[in-house]
Amino acid sequence: MKFTYMPAKELVILEMVEYTLEELAQTSALIQETGRPMILNWAEGIAFYHSPMPFNTKELLRERKEGKIYWASVMYATMPDYVPTLKVGPRDIPVVATPNPLLKRAAKWIKENMGSIVHF
Repeated sequence: MKFTYMPAKELVILEMVEYTLEELAQTSALIQETGRPMILNWAEGIAFYHSPMPFNTKELLRERKEGKIYWASVMYATMPDYVPTLKVGPRDIPVVATPNPLLKRAAKWIKENMGSIVHF
């Protein structure tokens, strides 16, 4: 049996929205109310949620095989200190201190580029 590890070479983020931590928690609670699971990631002092684009076309699958990943959107907020949950009324929004190297690098990039991201 052969195993091959092929990490991503490029991450393309199509949309980013910065929130305050309270706004991010409230938005997460609204998403939970629609029945969608919602878990925030935390790394590098940033809490965030990303929506990856599925590999549902030949083009996206080909690009993934070439090392490119697309995220449709990212919602994020500054969260200097890690806490395992954010409380919004009766709801608890889970926050995971991610061990994932890609997510850690993405959080670092977001943090370093927060002020320079162009908003329309």
